[in-house]
Amino acid sequence: MWIICGRYVPPNVRWPTRQEWLNRRGKWPEMPNVVGMIDGTSHEILIPSTEPQQDFYSGHRKYHCIHTQVICDNDKNICYIHSGFLGHDNDANAYHRIGPIGPGDALDFPPQCYILADSIYPNGYPLVTPFKSVEIIRQTRAEKRFRRKFNILHRNRRVYVEHVIKEIKTFKVIGSLFRHPSWKLSSIVELLCRIGKATSRFVVRRISIALN
Repeated sequence: MWIICGRYVPPNVRWPTRQEWLNRRGKWPEMPNVVGMIDGTSHEILIPSTEPQQDFYSGHRKYHCIHTQVICDNDKNICYIHSGFLGHDNDANAYHRIGPIGPGDALDFPPQCYILADSIYPNGYPLVTPFKSVEIIRQTRAEKRFRRKFNILHRNRRVYVEHVIKEIKTFKVIGSLFRHPSWKLSSIVELLCRIGKATSRFVVRRISIALN
């Protein structure tokens, strides 16, 4: 059924143009050049029977899974979703597999803008990660205060993408143990995000139940 749904749902999760990203600056006065957030999530699957099990096993989570990377803007709109990363990949590895994000890249992004990410991601343009404890402890008192305050602001804003992911995972088909062939999961995750932007929440839930 998910194949049929995919034919009728427009590809409405799209990467904004450079100008659209620039237009999002200033929404958060304390972080005026931050226009988006990125985070990953995992979907537990049955132990694969026809594929290499070790590829899907996450040592951190202690189960077999597939990962999804989500980027949303500072209005909680999903701008990019890529599902299907193997369980042994962490968020940093998955991010590098997405491809470059920057001026003139496939995911064109202005040099004046930034995306918030948690500390497992690389701290470099376009990503901004929080300060780690070792980067705080040896600073002056004033600098410690500044960095801790920055981390609080960072956490309070980055949580938006976590809210978006939580909404995605309320749908039973991807929020619980996935019992179908693993290759179907990535398409279903991406499809549900598209459906979520094109229909009401009630319809999304009905389709999600049918897919499961």
